[in-house]
Amino acid sequence: MKALSLKNTSACLVLGLATGLGSVGAALAQDLKSGALTPYGAERAGNKEGTIPAWDGKPVNTPPGPDKRRPDPFANEKPVVSITAANMAQHADKLSDGTKALLAKHPGMRVDVYPSHRTAVFSQAIYDAVAENAKRAKLTNGGLTVEGAYGGIPFPVPKNGHEALWNHMLSYRGQLTSFTADKYVMTASGERVLTNRQRTSLAYPYYDPKGKPEGFSGEWARARLDVTEPPANAGQALMTIDYVDNYSRPKDGWQYVPGQRRVRKSPSLVYDTPDASAAGLANFDDVNLFIGAQDRYNVKLVGKKELYIPYNNNGLFRKPIKDVIGKGTLNPDAVRWELHRVWVLEATLRDGKRNVAAKRRLYLDEDTWQAVLADSWDAQGKLWKTGQAYTLLAGDEPSASTLSYTWFDLLSGGWVYAAAINETGGVNYADYDSKQLSRFTSSALASGGVR
Repeated sequence: MKALSLKNTSACLVLGLATGLGSVGAALAQDLKSGALTPYGAERAGNKEGTIPAWDGKPVNTPPGPDKRRPDPFANEKPVVSITAANMAQHADKLSDGTKALLAKHPGMRVDVYPSHRTAVFSQAIYDAVAENAKRAKLTNGGLTVEGAYGGIPFPVPKNGHEALWNHMLSYRGQLTSFTADKYVMTASGERVLTNRQRTSLAYPYYDPKGKPEGFSGEWARARLDVTEPPANAGQALMTIDYVDNYSRPKDGWQYVPGQRRVRKSPSLVYDTPDASAAGLANFDDVNLFIGAQDRYNVKLVGKKELYIPYNNNGLFRKPIKDVIGKGTLNPDAVRWELHRVWVLEATLRDGKRNVAAKRRLYLDEDTWQAVLADSWDAQGKLWKTGQAYTLLAGDEPSASTLSYTWFDLLSGGWVYAAAINETGGVNYADYDSKQLSRFTSSALASGGVR
């Protein structure tokens, strides 16, 4: 893959990349407020063809219903182009390798491209934190530890792949976020199996508005997952803690098993340990297309390009699962694709390290910094898996963040659709409350998991 052009980026951004400074400081902070960059580090301007609009910073109205489902604000739009295996060569420069592989493998696969809307808007408090992070955040320990950052993405102008990947992981997904979601596994023969329904609770101490970087504990996220279905697995529970220091604390995890009636510290909820509920089609570091420690990879910032990606997918989340699961892929009628600018990252194994994915390519949406597409290659250099993540627009929060995601095994033909809220309701966002962290302890996991 060629290095990608940065010709449309701001002068301040290019200066930062060229000089390798630890921070581009006050000049960048000002650029984020009123210059060529959005307050989140994306380009304010659209593209010259007009197919990507300028960012205007206005939230789109998506009032949640009683079940917290949010409407599709673009439900009446029609695709501007439909891409299939027959015509994908004409659009190859705007398709990822994984998307092209799916089009070639599955005759029913189609990429319906709709008008692009840059709907990612966040609060002023987050924008202020990003501007401060531009002056104070830095990486240490070979890119494995973030220092000086708090309350927003740490590196609005990344100088290397590790900085960009930290932006992905520390991007805004709420303060206290909760939802119930399903996980479906589809076999190569077309069978659909509900392997897991779980209550998901997420707490982000990194976004506590009362906190400061000086007193930050280093815990950026806590997650608690309580399994309710199928009956054989009901009562199981998991809890994890992620840290901004991958060097000495990659991740902590605990697991409650009802049959044993005890909580066990689990070192296996990390890296490429297979997720049993995904039937081996996804590993624990495949959540949100990538999560966890970066110590097994060298991460290269390849550049920025325009790409067709899943985006503004509120319509997908509102459809019943029977209208979403297609043969070999999600039903193309259910998925909205748009043209956006993405940062391209390539992760390759460090010497002496192992992971079943010998190489990964991640595509980060410039407006959210979250991975929206991912490709993985095996040790033989074969394109093995491709992932897609689908963006929920919550203008009431305000936020735009990926939620459900799929991983497709291009070799076996099986695939998994995870964090699916199609049958379970919407997403609840709440203000951060440190008292809620009492639910994210090993003792609380034991009492909550008993059945």
